[in-house]
Amino acid sequence: MFWIIYGIYVLLSLLLIYVLYRKSWQDRLMKGIVIVVLPGVGWLLPTFWPKWLIGDSNEDFEDFVTRQAEEHKVKRIGIYQQIERQQELDVIPIEDALVVSENKTRRKVLIDVLKQDAVNYLEILQRAVSNEDKETSYYAVSAIMEAKRKLQLALQDLAVKFESDPTDQLVVKTYAEVLHAYMRSGFLDDRTLLKYRYTYRTVLLKWIELDKCCEWAYQECVNLELTLGSFAEAEKMARLYVDALPDSEGAYLSLMKVYYEIRSVQRLQQALDSLKNSPIKLSNQALTMVRFWSEGA
Repeated sequence: MFWIIYGIYVLLSLLLIYVLYRKSWQDRLMKGIVIVVLPGVGWLLPTFWPKWLIGDSNEDFEDFVTRQAEEHKVKRIGIYQQIERQQELDVIPIEDALVVSENKTRRKVLIDVLKQDAVNYLEILQRAVSNEDKETSYYAVSAIMEAKRKLQLALQDLAVKFESDPTDQLVVKTYAEVLHAYMRSGFLDDRTLLKYRYTYRTVLLKWIELDKCCEWAYQECVNLELTLGSFAEAEKMARLYVDALPDSEGAYLSLMKVYYEIRSVQRLQQALDSLKNSPIKLSNQALTMVRFWSEGA
């Protein structure tokens, strides 16, 4: 009698398991073994509990690892954000540190600059050279010399590449940017600086020839011609700028700057009217200039 009841129990259980767990034959086999070995009691084990009670017990290992990794990543990002936020609060602008901070802080700031790219801080470093703290001044001089060395090596390499292939836009762009940084570094005497300015002009003109929509190159070229006193060339470049980028406020502002330098009030007013009548949405800087000149200043 027992074996009949047991046989019916096993058959009904296996049938129920087959219906409930069709997706995985391994799952069916495991659960079948459990209810055969532990008749009745097997149905009370956690392997048969509903998912809403224990969660997804059939979650793949890869899914589990992925989920845990994502949760850990979220926690880790949260920690990093807290650290970065604290670092931002601890940051002291370099200019302020060199002016108002104690000597220990000044030295630390200069050491940090030495570890980074000092080229980006040349103007600040030049001011730090005359700092009353001798150690701060020494660090500033060291940073400037290292920056000068890097710029000179870069210029030598780029000059060779530019001569060999002046149509390489990346080389031309990089060469112009390094020349710009070197001329602003304060390393050059007047005669050498003039020489580099003419080299810079050549590179900028080539850049404009290769990329007629590069605003920075146009602006630099206009400013350079004004610095060299080549006012006719400056006006020509500013007009080329307007023709190439008629929807740029910078083009009109550059043209106005040229006419201001040559004291041509009439043509400055014409450039101003062209800007005011254009469909360009002006920035705050441009609006300020338009209002200033519109008032007859």
